[in-house]
Amino acid sequence: MLGVITLLIAGYAGWQAFSRSEAGCGSGPCDGDDPGLAAGTRAVNPQVRVWSRSITLIMAEGGASASIAQAQAGDSVWLDRGTTDQRLRGENLGITTLSATETAATTKFYRYDGGLLRACGKAGDRPEVRCTRWMAAADPQPDRRMRAVERLLDRYDHDTGLWENDVSTWQSANALTTLIDYLRDSGDRQYLSYIEETYRHGEVARTGLPRTTGYNDDELWWALAWIKAFDLTGEARYLTAARTIVDGLADQKAAFCGGGLAWARVGVDPQLRPWTQVNAITNALYISATALLGTRVDASDQPSYRARATATWDWFSTGAGRALLDSSGAVNDHLDQYGDTCVLVDANTRWTYGQGEMIAGLVALYRITGNSELLTSADRIAAAATRDGSPFLQDGVLNEPSATTCPGPSCHDAETYKGVFVRGYRELRETGRSHAATTDFLMRQANSLRDNDDEYGFRWQGPPGADDHPNFATQAAALDALNAGS
Repeated sequence: MLGVITLLIAGYAGWQAFSRSEAGCGSGPCDGDDPGLAAGTRAVNPQVRVWSRSITLIMAEGGASASIAQAQAGDSVWLDRGTTDQRLRGENLGITTLSATETAATTKFYRYDGGLLRACGKAGDRPEVRCTRWMAAADPQPDRRMRAVERLLDRYDHDTGLWENDVSTWQSANALTTLIDYLRDSGDRQYLSYIEETYRHGEVARTGLPRTTGYNDDELWWALAWIKAFDLTGEARYLTAARTIVDGLADQKAAFCGGGLAWARVGVDPQLRPWTQVNAITNALYISATALLGTRVDASDQPSYRARATATWDWFSTGAGRALLDSSGAVNDHLDQYGDTCVLVDANTRWTYGQGEMIAGLVALYRITGNSELLTSADRIAAAATRDGSPFLQDGVLNEPSATTCPGPSCHDAETYKGVFVRGYRELRETGRSHAATTDFLMRQANSLRDNDDEYGFRWQGPPGADDHPNFATQAAALDALNAGS
């Protein structure tokens, strides 16, 4: 890496040899001028982080400079100049390496010169280089959704292909889904490489999964992420990954509770004995994944996936799974086996993601069957979750009433749940046939969010509290709300 930096510095020295007249700067700020002389500096700028360092592209009229903060001796910052198709033009400008007494630095000002600029930097004792997004002279300043994406990607672990060494992996699947939704909605393709990078890690190319956890719901979250990756890119390998996951669950139908998919494979976590549990989320995910595959695979294979989705909903609506659909319209969490009996456990413990993923599964099944009764069922769940007096609302904003340890160090899975709900609710609204799902509700969730330096915590109501420490899961959930409310 030292050799690379040496070459970059040599290139910078050669660039500086040009005179102002050769560069055609006239009376305005020129490449290499102090950025303080540039008029029109914007308050909001693209920013990334690497090993606690903040790398910022400071945009100004006609050009930009790059800065690094929270830094130490040996750290470096510079500008890349690229072409309009976001390819590096081979110009690394203003390379600045911090001295022993510095904790921050800013390069000189450089013009866009008909192309793009981005800021790059690295910690002196680490090999990773992080760069901001490419920006052109006419580009608007980043909005809060774009800035939320950047903060989410700051927490991506390039060594594992997951977010922040996510042990269970399923929350990383949701974070990837959130990122794909942003790319789809915005048309922004600068972060498309994260899909490819995630796919290249672990066992994904063979099994569809970064690693096996033994929990069937963990696997299905990845199936949904790869289906969305296929829809965005058209790359068949992502659809193959999703099919591999779903087809690998063919032997997971529970021998108790009248069927349905078991939460986990036999032998997983003996102390908790999860193979004796059938839960709503695993089966709702299975409906979503099989129904979505039912319109994307070859025509000869579509009936099989549609039949699996329909059979799972039949289990919910007419079989033992009926106990998971409460008379209030809410979705209960799980059933446990006790001898020959299947019992609803913790009937008052319900989660937003159970409501949201059931809605998403019903919408997906409706889209392949045209059965309007499925939308009626989805509307009933949406109405129960969002009507006045719902336990899932606090002042009209989503809340997680059963997450009694949140926010806090013991809060893990629930940090993702509200994001899953708004995604499913949005799917229902986008059918154009819902009587319960409204744009106003989604906008209220997005507008309620309050950030701290573009990061979002677990609570969606009011300013961030001192106890509410953002992480990748809370950031992804908030970005789900921003995506849905845009």
